[in-house]
Amino acid sequence: MLGAALTIASALLFASAALAAAPAATTGAAGSVTYQSAVLSGSVKPGGESTVVYFQYGSTGEYGAQSAPTQVAAGTKAVPVSITVTGLAAGTTYHYRLVASNATGTSLGAGRTFATAKIPLSLAIGAAPATVTTGGAVTIEGTLSGTGNAGVAVQLQQNPYPYTAGFVDVGNPELTLSNGTFAFNVLGVGANTQYRVVSGSVASADVVVSAALGVTLHAQARGTRRHPTIRFSGSIAPAEPSARIGFERLIGTSWKVVGGTIAGVVTSNGLVHFAKTIHIRTGGFFRALVLPVEGSHVAGYSDTVTVRIR
Repeated sequence: MLGAALTIASALLFASAALAAAPAATTGAAGSVTYQSAVLSGSVKPGGESTVVYFQYGSTGEYGAQSAPTQVAAGTKAVPVSITVTGLAAGTTYHYRLVASNATGTSLGAGRTFATAKIPLSLAIGAAPATVTTGGAVTIEGTLSGTGNAGVAVQLQQNPYPYTAGFVDVGNPELTLSNGTFAFNVLGVGANTQYRVVSGSVASADVVVSAALGVTLHAQARGTRRHPTIRFSGSIAPAEPSARIGFERLIGTSWKVVGGTIAGVVTSNGLVHFAKTIHIRTGGFFRALVLPVEGSHVAGYSDTVTVRIR
């Protein structure tokens, strides 16, 4: 009986060994290809043993990288395999093949190729500073991102308030640097203005540069010791008749309004002037705030002046 049992066991081991074989790997197509990833597919016949499968891939036929491995259970029928690879370079042709390995041997699928997509070009810009005194300068800088973003012509465009005339080119185009960056210097911003940068059919989002009214301020202590006053005077440019002017005094760390007036009419030199005398007991630091009456400009501040009341 023992001899018969050993004979049967030997036969089973022989049969199992006869069934075991090296796997067969078949490389399939690449799908869901983006600029940085792809899903590689194929199939494997495990050869009757548990089999490890993975993809080799790279930008040349030498491959150089491999995907994470996955396990296929023992069997003799073809099993589909699908593995995602990431961290790929955009606009690049990749070579890949399926590799299957078990205790009996290793099988290499045929080499195939796929090409990753290009990163779409996009533009992002900013303005520095975002608010300038009317007639001041601003820098519009930004980046062209995407595949092939170096040495590309970009054009600055503007659309002044009331933003109904549409965008027109400003100056000449510039070429992006090797990292896709660029900068435009704009002199003499005369009104609130929308800016954008275009390159072919690609356009950035709009940025608005605000033009603040310019205001000069003079202040002189007057009156008597018992009834001190300060006479404020100055001018506004560009001219905005009827603009409101507020006089502010620095109290602690905050500015407080201590009086105000309305700008006069336009003079021969294209300015509007104002003058106002207010009663105040103490001197200090003062400034003027001018509030526009229409939308082509934003409020502006004068320089700070010092008044001493004796």
